[in-house]
Amino acid sequence: MRITPAMLHEGFGLVQRLRPEHLTSFVTAEADLFSVWHLGIPDVSPDSWTLRVGGLVTRELTLSLDDLRALPQTEITAVHECAGSPLAPTVPQRRVGNVRWTGVRLTDLLGLAGIADGAAYVISTGVDHGVFDGTRHERYEKDLPLARALDGSALVALSVNGVPLPVRRGGPLRLVVPGYYGTNSTKWLDSLTVSDHRSAGAFTTRYYMDRPDDGSGDAVPVWELAPNSCLVAPVDGTVHAGEPVEIWGWAWADEPVRSVEVTTDGGRHWTPARVAPRSAYGWQRFSCPWTPRSAGEYVLACRATTDSGATQPTTPRRNRVHQRIVFVELAAPAGGQR
Repeated sequence: MRITPAMLHEGFGLVQRLRPEHLTSFVTAEADLFSVWHLGIPDVSPDSWTLRVGGLVTRELTLSLDDLRALPQTEITAVHECAGSPLAPTVPQRRVGNVRWTGVRLTDLLGLAGIADGAAYVISTGVDHGVFDGTRHERYEKDLPLARALDGSALVALSVNGVPLPVRRGGPLRLVVPGYYGTNSTKWLDSLTVSDHRSAGAFTTRYYMDRPDDGSGDAVPVWELAPNSCLVAPVDGTVHAGEPVEIWGWAWADEPVRSVEVTTDGGRHWTPARVAPRSAYGWQRFSCPWTPRSAGEYVLACRATTDSGATQPTTPRRNRVHQRIVFVELAAPAGGQR
């Protein structure tokens, strides 16, 4: 995607890339990964870029890109999923990919700065600014619990799939929090603040806070990836009555996915699929053989369940069960002519 002057400092935008049926590779090419921004794509200058680490630390840091590149680099393969628009939190988007991030572990940076007593959160800010939902925001700001910041998974990333972060991807520097929705992986990152309280910014207090449908209970942050899955195959035009075919796709969550079930009759009957073990923080492949007995329309779906027992709902949620209608054609007659 070419960034044009008209795109700079505009509001929420999206470049949608691959649909689920096209996600055939374990690692998603950067060019095929969706791009989302809330406040426009800023006009950045990598040559003068710095990252400040401050707040409840014993030593404030100001690091250039060269400083960060000189520190030990870690590569992590992780699912990257959009939580969807905070204005429509129950609408599933299936904007997802699985990519390799490389950068400095957040826990290493915080170790260099030293964490002071009372610390509980790390607040991250980017340089993007603009109008979202009719309101002007001077900064994009998110937070995450200190425990997640220190668990060794989160990165201050400088590259994706082995190449420097493009500006459209949040370059030259972004936060990456495996197991959390993409909204928490602040792009165009220029400051990290260790704090004893959550961010007071709109994207943590007003947006990306899930509220129960019945109005009871407190709103909770949109942090951990809920169990989700998508069907890659089969699709229309590839299935014939009496001929075996593989139903397969990807499943993911913050924690490992324990099981995936598939249905070919719209959910009346579910069949366990084979699920590959999780590697790093990536998605897991599942598959199930299927031989349709007759031609016609079939409603395929998949649902994932995690180690703790959390599963995908059929009600409106961002991780609602993924369905696909597949028309099964008649098998080829003798001689190979259809």
